[in-house]
Amino acid sequence: MWICSFTQKIEDLALETKLLYKLASDYYHDVVKNEVVLANITRHDNILCIGGGICPFSAILFNQVTGAKVTVIDNNSCCAKKAKAFIDRLGLGDSVKVICQDGGSTALPFDEYTVVHFALQVSPIEAVFTHVEKHVTPSTKLLVRRPKVHLKKLYNHLPSPLLHNCPVTTHKKARNIGSTLLYIKQESNDKKMDNCGASYSSNGFHGRKRSFRRSLA
Repeated sequence: MWICSFTQKIEDLALETKLLYKLASDYYHDVVKNEVVLANITRHDNILCIGGGICPFSAILFNQVTGAKVTVIDNNSCCAKKAKAFIDRLGLGDSVKVICQDGGSTALPFDEYTVVHFALQVSPIEAVFTHVEKHVTPSTKLLVRRPKVHLKKLYNHLPSPLLHNCPVTTHKKARNIGSTLLYIKQESNDKKMDNCGASYSSNGFHGRKRSFRRSLA
């Protein structure tokens, strides 16, 4: 997607330009604060951010706002390398860990994370979300960003039924991020009903046929 390449270019510039970094960080600040409130994130949480990019603004802000430990992954080795160098330059290496890894990997210790955050650019989001949901422990909170309605064709996104009735926070000031939805993994045996109104079994998700609210489509 060209939008991902464009985002990478902006982040690359932000690494070298203090003013641009501040502007971009300020842009994400309100978004992250809304997400912290939505998921009730505290310093006791252990956060996994999937899709950190070259300059992992959200991962940095999650740590700065809450004091929680954060692991950020990106499947682009060049992005991960630059992100790690930048984190170390900020002196945050002990609190924000950067790994070159794919969200669909079985090597990640999903049982260690209490919050998993999905960036807007994660693709294919349905496959990654399903994989993560299957491997995290019950009560783990999954935060999924959704684009503004007029930008939804630019991003790969989850089918609406999968997140139907999930708690949501909207981001009025953000230009491309429309909302973030909160999905909480529930206790289950072979099959369960989650707090978003979609059932899940070993064969995958089976969302209800009721459509998602128009404002979040």
